[in-house]
Formats: sequence, structure tokens, C-alpha cells
Amino acid sequence: MFFQDAEEYTDLPVRHNEDHMNSELAKCLPLESNPHSFDSPHTKAHLLLQAHLSRTMLPCPDYDTDTKTVLDQALRVCQAMLDVAAHQGWLVTVLNITNLVQMVIQGRWLKDSSLLTIPHIENHHLHIFRKWSPGVKFPRAGYHGSIECLPELIHVCAGKDHVFSSMIEKELPAPKMKQAWNFLSHLPVIDVGLSVKGWWDDAAEGHDEVSITTLASDKRSDNRWVRLHADQEYVLQVSLQRVSLGFHKGKQDSHAVTPRFPKSKDEGWFLILGEVDKRELIALKRVGYVRSHHVVSISFYTPEVPGRYIYTLYLMSDCYLGLDQQYDIHLHVTPASISAQADEISDALTDLRVK
Repeated sequence: MFFQDAEEYTDLPVRHNEDHMNSELAKCLPLESNPHSFDSPHTKAHLLLQAHLSRTMLPCPDYDTDTKTVLDQALRVCQAMLDVAAHQGWLVTVLNITNLVQMVIQGRWLKDSSLLTIPHIENHHLHIFRKWSPGVKFPRAGYHGSIECLPELIHVCAGKDHVFSSMIEKELPAPKMKQAWNFLSHLPVIDVGLSVKGWWDDAAEGHDEVSITTLASDKRSDNRWVRLHADQEYVLQVSLQRVSLGFHKGKQDSHAVTPRFPKSKDEGWFLILGEVDKRELIALKRVGYVRSHHVVSISFYTPEVPGRYIYTLYLMSDCYLGLDQQYDIHLHVTPASISAQADEISDALTDLRVK
């Protein structure tokens, strides 16, 4: 089933002569539609969603109202699709649906530069960021090269609006520049820490916790491999730390900045653990607004066969494009823990005696 075929769009109105308007609108959009279905509410929903993502001019005011209806239902449809995909363990589908949620909220295609989600920034402005150089006036330690995405722009500005204004002051009037900075300054910056809790035969009392490196510089080292026992449950501890860049001195606001979405939306996150080689979803957790520091626990079982495996953790925004993070977790799976197996057998025998 395609997104637009959802039952929620069955009652979307297709008024007199709107099949002709749908046909003309389709010519301006990137994805093809069935030319024999322009009188279908589902085709109209598909066209309106495309127009929203492409920021295409709509043919009449009624279509603006209908777009709000489509977007209002879109998050519910995505939620249902996500639940089904997660139940089936479809990693790629879960990632794609999460990206679709971001696209719907921000009104941009995933393939677009994330810089284009900033209000009033269009394609013809991108060269400004690519050619910008900090120079002497605005030095920024550790940064060299053009700005291609939101995280790079956040890093360069470092909470200073005058750095941002120095880039675009010749392109945008003051009111629009203020709106653009308001969006940029509200974007969340999250530091991620990882560790694994569980049982090891050679650990004190068996139980222990091992930190996992999230630094790219350590990825070539054999130290990146975390030794775990086969066919055993462990807990991945994900520490989410909101970084304050000094943008706002007052009370934090959990509302996301969504100028293209008709309803208020709280900022949230998806934590997705999967094995890319098998395209398999291992765990999916939703996380609400991270105010300062939040720790999330994700349980998982190691493979039954010893060997080396790479799991990948994705931290994905549920409302912003371009802020996603991913971390590879290198697992060196050794034969099953004898102590843990003995404990499981003992627990099972105890249960049988009780019964």
C-alpha cells in the first residue's frame, strides 16, 4: 500500500473540475501519478503532499485547506506504517518512514539541502554558505571549508547571531533574517554517549558496564570491538545530552519550529537499533523532548553464533531534517556465558518447583 492509499484520505473532496486542476498540478511535480485517476481523492492527496514538499504554488485557496487536511492525517498514517514496519523488523522501511515524517513536518524533500529548511533560504542562497570563510573577523576553531548542512552551520555560528547575519545580510531584509535565525537558534544539538550493561564471565560478580566509543578517530582501532557473549540479553544505555550554545537564556520551549506545518509539534526523537547487513530492525524507541540530560535503555539479544557483528544506532529527529546521527557498534560475540546459562537453568528449575 502506498501512503496516499490510506483510508484516511477516502473522504478528501474532489470538487467540480478539480480533476483538470489535478492534471495540471501533476505536471509541476516530480513523482508521476496515474493519468486516469485525477478524480480520485487518493491521487489528490498524493499531489498535495508532493506540492507541500516541493513548495509548489497551488491552483486555488481550496487546495490550501485540503493540504492542511492531508498533513493533519499524514502523521497518523506514518505512525501506523511505522508500527507495522517495526513489528515486522523492517529496518530500511522504518528509516524511510522516519524520514517521511521529517519531510512532512518541514515541507522539504529529503534530497534537498537541509539548509533549505531555514525560512526564506532558497536554492539560490546556498552558494553564500558554500563560499563563506570565517577569516579573521569570525574565527571558528576546528572548522575549514564550505558549509553544506545544518550541523555545519550551527557549529560555525556557535550561538552568535552576528556570524549568521554576516553571511546573509545582503540577501535578506532584517525581519526575514530574524525569522531565519529564530529557526536556526532553536535547533537542538544533542551529544550522544553509549555503553552496554550485562553479564560477563570474567567480570566482578559477572555484571559490568562497558563504554562504547563514539569518536570517529577510534574506529580503526581493535579497541572498538566490544566483547559480548552469544545468545544473551544486554542493555544498550544511550545518554542524550542537550548542548547549550547560549542561544536562549530563559525557559526552554519543547515546541519545534515548524513554519510549514499547520499544527503545533513538540520536539521528539526516534532511537533505532538495527543490523544493516541483514536490513533487520532490532529495537525502536521513541524519546520525547530532551531538556538537559536523558538516558534511554534499549534491550537486545546477541546473535547465537559467535563472530563479529556491527549494529548501528540511529538518533533521528521526529520533526527536523538534517540533524540525524548514527553510530556503529562493533560487537565481538564470544561463546555463550556458562555462568549465565547456569543461572537461567537454575531460574527455570525454581519456576517449575513453584508451579
